[in-house]
Amino acid sequence: MISRNQKNQRPPFERWYAYILFIFIGYCLADLAILSYRDRMLPQSAPPAHPKAPAVANNMSSGFYNNIASRNIFASNGLIPDALVDKNKGNTPEKEADPVPSQLPLNLIGTLVHSTPEKSIASIEIRGKNQVISYSPGKEIEGMANVVRIERQKVIFRNLNSNRLEFIEIKKEGNKVSFAASKPSVTTTGQEVKKTGDNTFAIKRTDLLKYTNDLSSILMQARAVPNREPGTGNINGFRILDMQPGSIYEQLGIQRMDVLKTVDGTLVDSPAKAMELYQNLKNNNKITLQVERNGKTETMTYNIQ
Repeated sequence: MISRNQKNQRPPFERWYAYILFIFIGYCLADLAILSYRDRMLPQSAPPAHPKAPAVANNMSSGFYNNIASRNIFASNGLIPDALVDKNKGNTPEKEADPVPSQLPLNLIGTLVHSTPEKSIASIEIRGKNQVISYSPGKEIEGMANVVRIERQKVIFRNLNSNRLEFIEIKKEGNKVSFAASKPSVTTTGQEVKKTGDNTFAIKRTDLLKYTNDLSSILMQARAVPNREPGTGNINGFRILDMQPGSIYEQLGIQRMDVLKTVDGTLVDSPAKAMELYQNLKNNNKITLQVERNGKTETMTYNIQ
């Protein structure tokens, strides 16, 4: 028999064992339910993609900070620089006045206008020095002016004394000459140049001066292009593509497609060199011209009487 004292000695938590067992069984049942329904609780599709923010370029060049450095906004003296001003507003530069006729002692002899303006050439005579020099845009004329632009029969330059734009041009006298015109401005009688032998000619100095003083008309009596050596591409002369009937070129014995290579042994490899040689003709007593014709080289001799 169990005495009353033994009954009173039962563990104190014995009456809670049933509750603990029910809680444990409920926890297991809940866990099993979650495992069975977990797949249905997960998302079935991927979430929508969010656009990425554009990447910020961190490799800024040093020039990006030039504006900050030039304004010196972090100066230790504490002075605040002037406010930035929009250059498109406020002080608008005035338009420069149009070129005016120049009073400088310069005469324009002729111009060669190239498709690239920087390669154009003007032959200018400096009065008092009896000197003719070829100039291109950007060149200085004897400390008097800087060439700005070369046009057909006209040169625009900046006067270094007044800083104004001025121009000189070839005076138009008589009928205007155009290529293939029936009458050139320099009249030719067919007797200015006389043939005295094979590739030998004679010309009077007065007739020679008449042609050298009217360079613009001479240039318009023929059309020439640079002739380049195959392989290297170097200019070795100028090829005559066409000429006016009865022109001075025809009288000098030059034919279409001839290549003018040297004058008195000097290679004609640029328009500037051609102009310089052209102006030197007036002081020579004899001129030799080397011509390539049909693949052969011929020498033309001209005696100045």
